[in-house]
Parts: sequence; C-alpha cells; structure tokens
Amino acid sequence: MKKVLSIGVSLACLYLAFQQVNLLEVFTALSNTNLSYIIAALIVTAITFLLRALRWRTLLKSPRYLSLQHYSSSTHIGYFLNNILPFRAGDIFRAKLLSNHDKDIKLSYLIGSLVGEKIIDLWVVGLFSMVLILLGYTNLLGVQFVLAVIAISFVSSLIIFGRHSLSNKLLISFPVLTNFVRGYKLVSENKMRLLSWSILLWISFVAYVIFSLKAIGIILTLQQALGLTIISSIVTSLPIAPAAIGTYHLAVIYCLHNLYGFNLELAQTGAIVMHSIFLLYSIIVGYIYLVSENLNIGSIVNDNKN
Repeated sequence: MKKVLSIGVSLACLYLAFQQVNLLEVFTALSNTNLSYIIAALIVTAITFLLRALRWRTLLKSPRYLSLQHYSSSTHIGYFLNNILPFRAGDIFRAKLLSNHDKDIKLSYLIGSLVGEKIIDLWVVGLFSMVLILLGYTNLLGVQFVLAVIAISFVSSLIIFGRHSLSNKLLISFPVLTNFVRGYKLVSENKMRLLSWSILLWISFVAYVIFSLKAIGIILTLQQALGLTIISSIVTSLPIAPAAIGTYHLAVIYCLHNLYGFNLELAQTGAIVMHSIFLLYSIIVGYIYLVSENLNIGSIVNDNKN
C-alpha cells in the first residue's frame, strides 16, 4: 500500500509539472544540450558522494575496521536503492550495509548518525538562507519559507551546540533508544570538521545546479542558484516518492518558472536535466558498487540484522 501511495504521489506531481508541456520545445532544448557542462555536472556529483562519505566517516569518528571505501560503497548503494524504493528506504539500507562491515557497530547507532547528518544539513540550509537574507534576496524563496527554514536551523543549532538535556531525559524513559540517541548525538562532537565538510558539500550542490542548467542555456545568478539548491534539496530529502520523481520536477519548475521568470518549457527541460544527471550517476555507479560487493537487491532487503 505504501508503494502504491508513493508511486501515486509521483504520478500526480509529474502531471502537475508537465500538464502544459510543449514536447517539441522540450526536445529541442534537450537536443541542444552542451555536453561539456553535463560532464562537469557528473564530476561534481561524484565529488558530492565523496564528501558525503568523508562527512559520515568524520561523524562516526573513523572506526578502525571501516575504510573510506566502505563509506563510499554504502553511500552509493543506499542512493541507488533510494531510486527504486519508496520513502527513502535506501537510507536505512545504507546503514545496514555499513554495519555489515563491522559487527560491533549497532544498526540503530548508524541510523542515529544518519539522523545527525540530516540535522547538520538543516543547519547549513538555515545558514545559506540567512546569507540570502543578508544579501537582500528574500524574494527568491519567499519570506515565510525563509523564516521556517531559519526556525528549523535554530532547532538544529540547539542539537549541535546544546547539551542534549531532552535526549538524556528521553533515555531515562526509553533506554532501548540508547544506541540511536548515541548515534545522532555525534553531531555535537568534532563540530568544526563536520560543519566544514557540510558547507563544502552544499557548495558542490550549488555548483551542480549551475553546471546542469548551463548545459541547456539557463544562466542563474549565484543567489538564484543558491535558492534553487535549497528548495530542490529540501524536496529531495522528503520521504515521499522514489527518486523524488515528480516532486523534484515540480519544485524545480516552480522555482525556475514562477519565481525566476524563465519560460515554462525551459523550466521543464531544466527539471528533466537536473534530475536525470543525478539519477544516471547514482544508478550506474551504485549498481557497480552493488556488483563489486557481490550483493543483489533481494539480499539487502531481506537482511534482518538489527
């Protein structure tokens, strides 16, 4: 039922995103794509995966039996699974895969660390939103949206820089959550390195947006690229549709057409290109890692380690 609901959401969003599409104009724009910018976007995508692996290793304080290759493999396969499974289930299997390389690390601890990653990302989103405000570009996102993001960033700051008094009280009532809470509390340790990796990661997201859209002739200002990065990344992280199909396209089209004033067909083409480059990379490289680990989708999904 959940899978049907997820696919239904994707189809509904795709319909809303492309109900007025002029296929001829879209195909014309795609046929004139600048291949050099596509390659640049693919390279940047590879860099983002490396930065994700480095940040996760830093977050977990580099356990002795885990190499950067283990983090990279688990991350790539996890995102590969996100493309075919609903509700971002690949994130859970990403933790499973890493735990298989070190039997002493609890799965719940690793899942908690991935929650910690989300907390860091929310903090960076808030930071970038405040940069837009200071530059006077609140109209790019809308005042209400910016205020909501800053509020979320404030809460994430309390978790990163606070004393975890709430989680400590929670453990008194629910000691079974000990490993999970230990995992997400890692964000308050080694803060400067974690935030440095995160800021570099988000800068690479902005570069990806710039390169992939330049491939079809859409030139954004740095502020516009930053705004689109924030909106598209938030939508992508929502556990709704597999591979964020439909939801991502709708968000990109809304930003490019409604907020930035690009014509609808060009905005629709931009959404297709931005989504397709990442999808192409994550599926191909994720599958290569899957094969290199002698795994298949069935063996991962049916792994009952907890």
